[in-house]
Amino acid sequence: MVKDLCEQRGGTWNWNFSWRRNLFQWEEGIVTRLQELVDPVILSSEEDRWWWRPDPDGEFTVNSSYKFLMGESWLGEELEVDAAWIFGQLWESPAPSKVIAFSWQLLYDRIPTRRNLEVRGILGRDTPWECLGCVGMVESSLHLFLHCPSAMMVWYEMFRWLGVIIVIPPSLFLLFEVMRGSAKNVKMQKGFVMIWHATIWSLWKARNNSMFSNVSFTPKTIVDDIKVLSWKWSITRLKVSPSMFYEWSWDPGDCLLR
Repeated sequence: MVKDLCEQRGGTWNWNFSWRRNLFQWEEGIVTRLQELVDPVILSSEEDRWWWRPDPDGEFTVNSSYKFLMGESWLGEELEVDAAWIFGQLWESPAPSKVIAFSWQLLYDRIPTRRNLEVRGILGRDTPWECLGCVGMVESSLHLFLHCPSAMMVWYEMFRWLGVIIVIPPSLFLLFEVMRGSAKNVKMQKGFVMIWHATIWSLWKARNNSMFSNVSFTPKTIVDDIKVLSWKWSITRLKVSPSMFYEWSWDPGDCLLR
């Protein structure tokens, strides 16, 4: 404890360092520098407590830590207004936290795609670098989740399922904005964002199953998985009346309006 290194003299607290052995000569210089650092600190008789610096009141909250990480993880680059808004909306979803966190990492391009692993020198020269959903293209985040023909088929089917006609946009940010903006009200917005997360998560799981378990990367199977997963989330996480799976498969928008 810090208080064990102090003693009170004449109403003031002073540092009193004690060591279990005699210091080596080179250590004495380190202690001197330490003393110079701590001497300006004014000690009080109040009980020590933790203080969370990112919050003005010193209290740790998930909200303050999220804002802190948002500022730090962009490595000094400022977010565009639209991108910053989307990052804020990303968490307004009933999807599981680990799934939202993955989507957050994806938009920052911080997931372990083959392209990112290659850039970091983790993949060897003989390691395959191609996307598992097509042939001849590097597996980058944008390609795997958006521009790969298999991924595009999944997204087209998702929007058709939601009753929305779409031309695939050039970025995942715009894709998120289009899906969220297609909803008729706040209830549907939460549901559509949840389905967006379910699609991202299912594409990643399908990629991993194909890579590690030799399971075919098939758009139809991925679409079916998304419908099942989003239906399960809708039952346990959405504040709407539960629906049967056949109802959800037929018209999720109607189920979200209940």
